[in-house]
Amino acid sequence: MRRAAVLGKGSLAAHACEAIADLPGTALDTVIPNAVEPEWDLRLSDYVAERWPETRIIRSGDWRDLEPGRCDLVFSVLYDKIIGPSLINTTPQIINCHPGRLPRYRGARPVNWALANCEQLHGITIHAIDTGIDSGPILAEAVFSIWPDTDEVKDVWDRAMRYGRQLISDTLPRLDHIVPRPQDHSEAVTHYSRDNTALGYRSDWTRAASANQV
Repeated sequence: MRRAAVLGKGSLAAHACEAIADLPGTALDTVIPNAVEPEWDLRLSDYVAERWPETRIIRSGDWRDLEPGRCDLVFSVLYDKIIGPSLINTTPQIINCHPGRLPRYRGARPVNWALANCEQLHGITIHAIDTGIDSGPILAEAVFSIWPDTDEVKDVWDRAMRYGRQLISDTLPRLDHIVPRPQDHSEAVTHYSRDNTALGYRSDWTRAASANQV
């Protein structure tokens, strides 16, 4: 029996738990919710405790509390910490679901940055985790239209979550047969939390909310 762990937050991480639990020969062994769970989305810890009472929940939110080598598959879904080599190097399959297109939208707030840059397309990506920031080879992606003139951040985020659920459902059963596609690192752009002030009116869920912060 293959053991799996999910790290992250909200309804998208809960969907990943469902998809993993449905995989033949796979047990949802451990879930690590973000230490601070959002009030505006499903609480992953509560959902898992009710849905799979036998699954271990690590409430510290710290990936280092997952024993190296315990799980064959680790899936990070909107997880808020950078996973280190001790877990990466001891996990046969360790992957991440990132709500942006790679390599141009690595790091923090990819939805906000895509709108700030007036992109016409956005996406959500599943990639292998390496020791960089969202820099591992791509396993699957979904690309969709966005409309910066009318879309708010919350609109594109909700769209990314809808596409993300389908992407997770399609990708996990095929994971053993997918050939990863390396990213073109020469095109990489990584955004950090310290850059958030440069987002201006795209810094919050809506333009009005951003304006109220000024």
